[in-house]
Amino acid sequence: MKITSINTLNFEAQKADTQATETTKKKHKKEKKYVDPLANWPMRGLGYTNDIGVAISEIAPTASRLFWVPSLMYFGADVYDKYKNKGNKYDPNGPRAFSQAVFQAFASIILPATFGHIGQSAFSQLDKYKGEKISTNAKEQTLRFIKHHAAEHDIFNTTRNKEDIINNFVQNFEIFSKDKKEVYKTKNIFVKTYDKLLANCKRGAIANTEPEKLKAFAKREFTKVLENCNNKEALGANLDKQIFKLKAWKSLGSFAVLLLTVKPIDMFTENVIIKKCVKPQMDYLNKQHSKMENFAQSPKEDKQTSEKTA
Repeated sequence: MKITSINTLNFEAQKADTQATETTKKKHKKEKKYVDPLANWPMRGLGYTNDIGVAISEIAPTASRLFWVPSLMYFGADVYDKYKNKGNKYDPNGPRAFSQAVFQAFASIILPATFGHIGQSAFSQLDKYKGEKISTNAKEQTLRFIKHHAAEHDIFNTTRNKEDIINNFVQNFEIFSKDKKEVYKTKNIFVKTYDKLLANCKRGAIANTEPEKLKAFAKREFTKVLENCNNKEALGANLDKQIFKLKAWKSLGSFAVLLLTVKPIDMFTENVIIKKCVKPQMDYLNKQHSKMENFAQSPKEDKQTSEKTA
């Protein structure tokens, strides 16, 4: 007869408990929820580089285009990953990739770019409520006109009367602003809406500004640079600094709006565009595809049944 001691029994029980615990831990590890690296920071940040590009488009146009490169690469990588894998499992699926492509198109490209330009337009219009009561874009276009006028006219000729130089500038500026107003009147409501929301009011900046305020601002700025500069190069450098500050103000508006809307954009895209628009259509197409497959298979099944009966 085999006698088993109590210590041996205890040891075997402890060993069994340890093995059970290890098995449970392994199961938990296997069942751990998959975390998509492309949907979390820092990788997710690559999808927002184009937002930076939109924001700095005013002050650095060339650099802004380069910021689109990582964003578009992220777009392609994420769509391909969702096509190829379902979580951490290999399972190629076209509809899943299409759904992700729509999500990224709206959440990372279309809506952020739209709100970025809206931010620039909004901050440009905020200038109407301070100082000269003139929009940022109207100021910028006025300074550009001063720079162009200085290049075309001999304003630093010491033999000319200073008052005549200023009056000549004012007359030319009035012609310029009137032409802007006349051209803007011919634009339809869609062009004007696009201009105000997405084009930073560049077409209507001069046209939508009170003529007297605009003329006073133009005359004051022209007189200022005429007194502080000795040549066209110095005048150009002075105006470029002022224009850069105006552009930086609009870029700040773009950054501010993008930071405020980044989460709402993701939520809107996921809950409205994907769940309420894309998913129902994809489900409908899948049902239609299944019906077509069943219809195609049913004649074969009927034929096989009749052959067996015969």
